[in-house]
Amino acid sequence: MKIKPILLAVAVASCTAFTARAQSGGQFDLSWSTIDSGGGTSSGGQFALSGTIGQPDAGMLTGGNFKVEGGFWSGITLLQTPGSPILKIKLIGGGMAVISWPVSVQGFVLEETANAAQPNSWNATPQAVVDTATEHTVTVPAAGVIKCYRLKKP
Repeated sequence: MKIKPILLAVAVASCTAFTARAQSGGQFDLSWSTIDSGGGTSSGGQFALSGTIGQPDAGMLTGGNFKVEGGFWSGITLLQTPGSPILKIKLIGGGMAVISWPVSVQGFVLEETANAAQPNSWNATPQAVVDTATEHTVTVPAAGVIKCYRLKKP
């Protein structure tokens, strides 16, 4: 019977230690944390970001030029290719996403693949490009799909 209070104390101490580590980092502030499962780490340069496969309670964190939005990740990704404009993606609900890039940029084709590791697997995206006042947009399925998109100049 005395084991349960001790285990609870260890669990509370572990969570407190996790929170303290999460808040370290100089000018960065992570004032709360959550424990979820799964996920992985993405890194580049001096930065690394670890997350879970689904953390709907995270909301949006912003600071400087950075923004991180929590939630369930879709199976679609973007590949920025050298010399091409920045691609953006926005989940719009109903199992759909909008991929966009500046309307001022001409001469690029949106391509897709289910396996970005295979160089010859890229094909033109079948969905039509729709121009708005500021962006070229393409609406693509995002539910139950694993695809990678990129821009290429033919």
